[in-house]
Amino acid sequence: MRVACVGAGPGGLMLALLLRRLGDHEVDVFERSPADATFGFGVVFSRLSLARLRQAAPDVVAALLDQGARWEDVEVRRDGHAVRSSGHGFAAVERRALLLSLQKLARESGARLHYRTEADATDLLERYDVVVAADGAGSRTRAARSQEWGARQVTGESRYAWFGVERAFDAMTFLFADGGHGPVGAHVYPYTRDKSTFLVEISAETFRAGGFVDGHTQPPGWNDEQAMEYCAKVFAADLEGARLIGNGSRWLTFSHVDADRWSHGRLVGIGDAVHTAHFSVGSGTTMALEDATELARRLHDAAASGPDALEEALVAYEKARRPIVAGIQRAAWASRRMWERQEDHADLDVGTLMLRLLSRSGQSPADLLLRLDKGLAERCGHAWTPKPTAPVPALVSVGEPAEPGDAVLVGAVDEPLAPMRDADTVVVEVDATGGPLDAFLSGATARLRQARAAAPGARVGVLVRATAPAEEPVATAVARVAALVRAETVDVVAVAPGEGDAADNRAAQMALSERVRAVTGARTAYVCPPAELSQGWTHVQSARADLLWTTTA
Repeated sequence: MRVACVGAGPGGLMLALLLRRLGDHEVDVFERSPADATFGFGVVFSRLSLARLRQAAPDVVAALLDQGARWEDVEVRRDGHAVRSSGHGFAAVERRALLLSLQKLARESGARLHYRTEADATDLLERYDVVVAADGAGSRTRAARSQEWGARQVTGESRYAWFGVERAFDAMTFLFADGGHGPVGAHVYPYTRDKSTFLVEISAETFRAGGFVDGHTQPPGWNDEQAMEYCAKVFAADLEGARLIGNGSRWLTFSHVDADRWSHGRLVGIGDAVHTAHFSVGSGTTMALEDATELARRLHDAAASGPDALEEALVAYEKARRPIVAGIQRAAWASRRMWERQEDHADLDVGTLMLRLLSRSGQSPADLLLRLDKGLAERCGHAWTPKPTAPVPALVSVGEPAEPGDAVLVGAVDEPLAPMRDADTVVVEVDATGGPLDAFLSGATARLRQARAAAPGARVGVLVRATAPAEEPVATAVARVAALVRAETVDVVAVAPGEGDAADNRAAQMALSERVRAVTGARTAYVCPPAELSQGWTHVQSARADLLWTTTA
């Protein structure tokens, strides 16, 4: 098979060397930049991602570990306080070193690498059996075929800047500070024996208040000295005299890229060209490498089966990779929200902030974290437990038997309510997903008043269900609940699972509960099935919710 790859990043190079190793395929990689040109500093890998990559290319992982850094701990610092968690397992390598290693291995395998060479997918399709778009988040290939792929690109409002620092931190270190114009956060991790990546994030409001320069308006390679000076001053105590390093470092916005289809005809995409994940989960390079591994295997099998097998191979590649990528993107969305809304956790003590950070992707409940690090609760200064130590109140439908402390759920239908004189808590389910705001408020307030009349002395609140795990539906629901809280006395806001996929529900429910609590100041109750009590309990202990309720089913 003759394969052309547009882009010589980690994904494109990995694809080339694996295709050559699998069979006598002709592979050309085209890259418009010089071979030694790259932006950024360290590339981080989790223990799990290293294990998966080792199966496909053990020498790549060996080179990575030989040249990079490894560590087990996560540390959180704010206001002169610090707390550390162990048992996590990460590795990182300088991005340039990773690229040079992959270049060497690709050339040794027989792949042809063409640098300083512009390449157009349409032209390449006339000469190759398959063309692979591996040209990153700013993919020209995807932009030219956005309609065929159903591609979308949504740009966030907050700003980030990549720096290096001439000091090797000994852990994945999260720094939080007040930068004078608003909260500032940093992700820091080592990638060599004497250097670390230093990635800083600020909100759109902080960016505007500071009068900073939009990095997108500047030429490639430009370093923002104002940004570097500002970040060095904000985190001077943590830097301990070490110097920040620039490499095309400037304030940028993150773009979420997704596509309905990763291939069209004989053109297929891998990595950031067809899907991105926020850098706070450190999976962009991993996804590209794993995409390349899967695609190489599928293309090799197709070549052995004949020309008619190509379309089936591209479908199989996407079918295998899409669920994994979707899970990473969901976790990255949840993680991204925490960094873009630093004001929501500005009042947390450093121990609670640690738990919120470790559980921010929605994939690490307290029981898992406390198994990984048995001393975590003590070091954080909290009496955290894997699961609730006391009985958890249930949410029961009106008319069902209720124990003392349980919450009674009534629907939003405007019909008379029977007296509920023994009820401790009554909640009215509301649909906060859309429709006219006035109609929503009038219906919800009328039903709340009915419930209060039917259950004198009880706490009365509302129940909202998880939306899709995306910014717009969560923001809509939060805004409507906030308007209702302003218009009517609401004793508690319960956030329950929706009707979607279980993993989507957990991510959206976590985000909705955290945001409702932060925006409205109302007491929130996280509602979950009995099998997910540890997950719900994590959100209470990390101050995303005040109460935990379980369902009866």
